[in-house]
Amino acid sequence: MEKKSYTVAIDLGSSNVVVLVGAKQENGSLSIEAVASKPVEGVNAGRIDNIEQAGNAIREAIAEVEEKLGVRITEAYAGISGEFVRCARHTDHVFTFDPQNGVNQGDVDALFDRMRNVQAPDDETIMERIPQHYLVDEAEEVRNPVGSFCKRLSSTFNFILCAKTPLQRLDMALRRLGVRSLGVFANALAAPEAVLTSDEKEEGVAVVDIGGGVTDVTVYYRGIPRYIATIPMGAKAINRDIRSQSIPEKHVESLKCKYGSAVAELAPDDKMIRVSGRTAREAKDILLRNLATVIEARATDIVEFVQQEIRESGYAERLAYGIVLTGGSAQLKDIDELFRRVTGMDVRIAAPEINLDEATRELVAGPAYVTAVGILLRGAGLGACNVIEDRSAAASRRPVNPMPPTQPFQPAQPRPYAPTRPVNTTQPKPVEQTQQAPQPEPEAEEMPETPETIATQATGSGKKERNWRNIFKKTLDKINEGFNAADDEEI
Repeated sequence: MEKKSYTVAIDLGSSNVVVLVGAKQENGSLSIEAVASKPVEGVNAGRIDNIEQAGNAIREAIAEVEEKLGVRITEAYAGISGEFVRCARHTDHVFTFDPQNGVNQGDVDALFDRMRNVQAPDDETIMERIPQHYLVDEAEEVRNPVGSFCKRLSSTFNFILCAKTPLQRLDMALRRLGVRSLGVFANALAAPEAVLTSDEKEEGVAVVDIGGGVTDVTVYYRGIPRYIATIPMGAKAINRDIRSQSIPEKHVESLKCKYGSAVAELAPDDKMIRVSGRTAREAKDILLRNLATVIEARATDIVEFVQQEIRESGYAERLAYGIVLTGGSAQLKDIDELFRRVTGMDVRIAAPEINLDEATRELVAGPAYVTAVGILLRGAGLGACNVIEDRSAAASRRPVNPMPPTQPFQPAQPRPYAPTRPVNTTQPKPVEQTQQAPQPEPEAEEMPETPETIATQATGSGKKERNWRNIFKKTLDKINEGFNAADDEEI
């Protein structure tokens, strides 16, 4: 059987971590071989705050897909999102080498070289450089300048920047699990790869990925990502508002998903749901209209922030295909209707479907897997990941609670058993003692002082053999003197 080339994607969010494994097919599509999703703690608004908690969640998800495929994962692609990811524009120019014959590829490469020399601030790193457009003689905007006649060729690039500390923490979390990162993508650029058609990218669309801790906004126009932004607010903000209504935290998520609505007007005003209160004896009746009112208030804040970012991009009037919603929180009932009412744009909720094999597409059906699939698609375009096909070792690849390494146990050598008998306090019958030649005592075997040996000596489990003849004699003397018999230890 032909060996498969796997690509591994890790999407570490603020609420869940998703690990996907895919393989390229002959027709160029990507089949989903395994998927695992685990709840995560220690990640706040996309930033790892507790590497142990985040690492445990990643470990569990990786171990699950390893068990399914019988492999050991050693390399992967990852995504990152947070307020620390931003875009910045920079414009530069070059003078063409031969204006009489037009712009050639060497002129374009020279412009790219100048952009590569642009340095990021000390606390940030450049993730990607995306050309926006070219200007010939600062007059005409063209997509491909090769062949155009001009003396001066200029271009504006979008630089995707990320703070160094979150990237270093993500890399550290993976390295501690024995996984090497082959690349880290901005989630805002990865998610559109799984849901947008070429027409949507060309005519203009905004992708809004609503996650647990952050909401990513990406604006496409003329096939190019023009703007990205991250709003530090997501589903957790809605959950906090619901919990403030004296709802136990363990019921908040299920209550929101099962009975909640993002538009209070569409929720029934005569239906109630009973949930247990803060104590075991309390119960609380909640009107579904009131629950929807709480959800709508915070969801409206998110929508208004998204609308503001779209306006900041400068392409608000050019988005022919409106807004595409993705992410786990896009499954909230009536969230698309709320976006329509606030923004006035066309809105659709998208699940992964672009460049995926139809036979395995159902494994990632749903908006919650969009970012992970986007990371997988971008990673597959760069190259496969190294995995070790070893089914016997997959189960023990990464234990959920690994124990610290210890020294192998060295059992101590057994001591000769020396039984002791209780002292007989009654007067024994006189017996004739036979004199025996003294036997030389065997030399005690020298034992190495291992921890086990030292512990045995300290507890006194090995005792000296008693001289019973002397004990009996002393006992008789004490009885004759009128004393009570003493116990063994006093003797």
